[in-house]
Amino acid sequence: MNTNDEKSMDIDLIYKEKIERLAKDRTDEVFYNSSENHARVVVNAIAKNSEQYIKILCCSMCSDVSNNDEYVKSVKNFLSEDKDRKIKILFTKYDGNFPEKPIAQLLKQYTKQVEIKKWDADEEIKFKDKPVNFTVADDRAYRMETDIEGKLAFGNFNNPEGAKNLSSVFDEAFNSTLASPIAM
Repeated sequence: MNTNDEKSMDIDLIYKEKIERLAKDRTDEVFYNSSENHARVVVNAIAKNSEQYIKILCCSMCSDVSNNDEYVKSVKNFLSEDKDRKIKILFTKYDGNFPEKPIAQLLKQYTKQVEIKKWDADEEIKFKDKPVNFTVADDRAYRMETDIEGKLAFGNFNNPEGAKNLSSVFDEAFNSTLASPIAM
């Protein structure tokens, strides 16, 4: 392994440790990420530290961000620890391969706790006039992608105002006639 790979691994480990600490301590501090690796770390930390609900607005959940073993295990633990816990997902670009993915195989075991819909309109869902993907949980934690292709995002593990704003955007879209249920 060359020195650049080692430095990258060290930076990724430092980032993961920081994110896990912020999530566990529910720290009100903005964090940033700009890679698929960092996105995996953050969404996993949200799943591991949520207690009531997780709402996900995303393209398809077909990438490794949602289908790595650690995240699938965290989502399983979240759902299995309390039957009142809920996950709602709204796909903006539904992919017909989703039902075959590990995360979908898990979610279909929890039909009373999981609701999945797809956005049927050409118009993008926006936050402050910008298309976004986001995960929000428990009216306090969120990760919002402001550059969907580049995975540029920011978030906070204890910002009730920001989380409630995103939750409201999600609910409005999810409950819209433009969102239709996906049969699992």
